[in-house]
Amino acid sequence: MTRRGGQRAVTPLRSALTVRGRVMLGGSVLVVAAGMLLRYPELIGLGAAGIVAVLSALAVVARSPAVQVERTISPARVSRGSEVDAQVLVRNAGRRSAPAAAARDVAGPVPVAFQIPRLRPGQVHGGRTRLPTSRRGVVASGPLLVDRDDAFGLAHRTLDTGEAAELYVRPRPVPLPDIGASLARSVDGPQADTTMEGTLAFHALREYVPGDELRHVHWRASAHAQKLVVKQHVDTAHAALAVVLDVTLPPGDAAGPDSLAEAFEVAVDCAASAAVVAAVQRHPLLLLDSHGQSLLPGTARRHGTHTADDVLDALTRVKPGDAAVPAAGERRRPGLPGPAAPPSGDPLPAVLRRLAGSGRGNLAIVISTRPMNWLAAPLQQLAGSYARVIAVHAVVAQAPASGAARTGRVLWVAVRQAADLAAGVARARAVA
Repeated sequence: MTRRGGQRAVTPLRSALTVRGRVMLGGSVLVVAAGMLLRYPELIGLGAAGIVAVLSALAVVARSPAVQVERTISPARVSRGSEVDAQVLVRNAGRRSAPAAAARDVAGPVPVAFQIPRLRPGQVHGGRTRLPTSRRGVVASGPLLVDRDDAFGLAHRTLDTGEAAELYVRPRPVPLPDIGASLARSVDGPQADTTMEGTLAFHALREYVPGDELRHVHWRASAHAQKLVVKQHVDTAHAALAVVLDVTLPPGDAAGPDSLAEAFEVAVDCAASAAVVAAVQRHPLLLLDSHGQSLLPGTARRHGTHTADDVLDALTRVKPGDAAVPAAGERRRPGLPGPAAPPSGDPLPAVLRRLAGSGRGNLAIVISTRPMNWLAAPLQQLAGSYARVIAVHAVVAQAPASGAARTGRVLWVAVRQAADLAAGVARARAVA
């Protein structure tokens, strides 16, 4: 990404005087007035010299340096924790030499020092500014702020040398082969035992789990195995993934707000890991926040038209608690069918219930930084529409490990980092 900028004043000339300059100007005016009142030419001359000094200082900072700035960020999109610099080239576009100047380059929330040496006409000075990538989000790079001061410190002016560029610090997705297998589809037949159950083709026999219909029980195999066994049917022509990211943080934690913020980043990484699988395999995807609003650009896309870049860019902008609960009767962005306004209280259970009633799918993943046992009922209801449901609890680093569990078709997984998700799902599936 390359940006070239012009010039505009951050500090207008009328506000360029420093405290010293304002004191000098006020004192000089009083001295001139006193000299005229008392008829002392010496006082008038002394005051006039002070006024001339202030005007000279303003003249020094009024002239903007004739510089052009070119900014390059490559790559313009990186994963959280990567290292990336902005390359800044400053060129003297004037006919005279440009004096050395102190500058500050905006790099995220904090500007960093950037020194510009004396430049001859046409000369170019280059430098690099390290951009912060420890936190996910859109990081501002630039503009380059050039400071102009006179020799006596009477005036100070800042010049904005051009437009800012943006760096997208994306979540860090991790490979989830188990999720990919759940969404696999083929014209030759099903590829996994977790494909959405339907009525098109018989796939295999498996152990009965609460919620299965009795009409699918294979009685002869059940008698031979001495336990209930059901016939599993699959639909090889359709696959769907729903990812619900809870943007509400717990009210407080002994570990502190920084640990909660890091746990939320882990939750976003988990959401990105699952959603990217669907995007790469071109499967229908619902990516929702805890208010049922689509996080994908535009309308909710359920026809496989989204890309991995769409998913990662959308999750780059997510902030905890940034999705407002709409008032009663207010229309929302398309995401889930159902009432426009959630009920009083936490909207997440109602979102899961509406998701359960919106259709059938292969896999639903609900990710939160809050303990999820209070969602047991809506998750079980969701398992009636999706072949498998995974409840992911992103815990703070200091929290004790809670392992993995399984309740019917619902897998309960606790992770400290996104890399734990695949192993946690495997452990939960192995739980009897």
